[in-house]
Amino acid sequence: MRTYSIQAQLLAGTVALLLAVLGAAAWLGFDAGQDEAEELFDARLATSARVLAALLGMDGKVREGLTDPVIVALPAPLETAVHDAATPLGHHYETRIAFQVRDARGGLLMRSSSAPQAPYAPLEVGFSNQRFDGRSWRVFTLRSGELWIHAADSDAVRNELSGKIARATVAPLMVGIPLLLLLLGLLTRYGLAPLAELARQIARREPGTLAPIELARTPPEVAPLVESLNGLLERERRFTADAAHELRTPLAAIKIHAQNAARASGEAQRDASLGRMLAAVERSSRLAAQMLAFRRATAPHGHLAAQRASMRQVLEDALEEVSPALKERAQKIAVTTAPAEDDIFIHGEHEKLVSLARNLLDNAIRYAPAGSAIEVSLHLQPRTVVLSVADDGPGIPPELRNRVFEGYYRIPGTAGEGSGLGLAIVREIAGQHGAHVDIGEARPGRGTRITVTFPAIVPSR
Repeated sequence: MRTYSIQAQLLAGTVALLLAVLGAAAWLGFDAGQDEAEELFDARLATSARVLAALLGMDGKVREGLTDPVIVALPAPLETAVHDAATPLGHHYETRIAFQVRDARGGLLMRSSSAPQAPYAPLEVGFSNQRFDGRSWRVFTLRSGELWIHAADSDAVRNELSGKIARATVAPLMVGIPLLLLLLGLLTRYGLAPLAELARQIARREPGTLAPIELARTPPEVAPLVESLNGLLERERRFTADAAHELRTPLAAIKIHAQNAARASGEAQRDASLGRMLAAVERSSRLAAQMLAFRRATAPHGHLAAQRASMRQVLEDALEEVSPALKERAQKIAVTTAPAEDDIFIHGEHEKLVSLARNLLDNAIRYAPAGSAIEVSLHLQPRTVVLSVADDGPGIPPELRNRVFEGYYRIPGTAGEGSGLGLAIVREIAGQHGAHVDIGEARPGRGTRITVTFPAIVPSR
């Protein structure tokens, strides 16, 4: 399917609308011009008849000496003229204007040379349309005393004159449309220039370029798009920088252990180096997985889908994922939840909630002593769901409880092989679900208890 540019669509749509609207306006103007011209011509006919009647002043005494009708002739040059321009003798249009004066019985008393001998119209007052010599005439009949006066003009001259008047009305519109379209095209091009520049910059960028996009002119409509793109580029840049920084140490360790294994003088020394290398690979893999999880958690997101997530199922899935680590460290988990028949629901995404619970459990497993017990609690309160994980680890000093939520931050001197991302992921996912995270002590002076409080969906009964 062919896709047209925004500029082409805007121009095509605007042209179509302009042609429709201005075309309708032009037609209405033309029609109105013709109507006004017809009314003006009718008024002129009636005025001519009244002026003629007033000038004649004829009555029975005046007509007694007339044996033949009086014919008002036009100058010969006007009779044969073929142009419409005015001359010192008059205008060619006079040949298409005529009058007749008749007595009470219809006898012809006077006429113009352009008028026929026969009556123009019945002796009835008012306007009428008549046809003589293959031409149509508009006739106004006036009764003045005993006189009947017919004033007429040809439809040909009427149509020609009214057409000229109507065209003069429409002409500015017809001339203005192309100019308007040209100016509109230039304005549209100017308005869409930032989008065109943005497209050119993106097309010219190298795949690895993470520098922010800068436009010469950034209108408010384009600014959110540029800001989103620059935000995405900044996150990619930070992720790349963090990955390079965090993976440098484990990769260097892998390289050293591999070199030691290659130079080992005996099988025992080689096996030891290979074991340490595998452990470094495992740490690198875990770190990469955590970094990707953190990147997904902090990626821009819209409103979470209004779906019900079972927190009981979330906890079960998270426990299943960390069970190998529990067995390896000989740790036990004591889980306290609501009765089995009372499921606990919140609005949220199941996979993200599993990631939150898994990181809470993984953090406790990693820093609690081997063979210790970890306490997990999941309860429904009147309007909230509370998930807490407590361990017997060294605890988190109160002054550092906000800093541990920062990405890649680890408490100085802390044992273990964490990446400093677990609690950052927990806080990010909790924030997306409208939850609040608190850190406290599991027991006075020792251990850590992390509590996440979610808005609850209260089950109906």
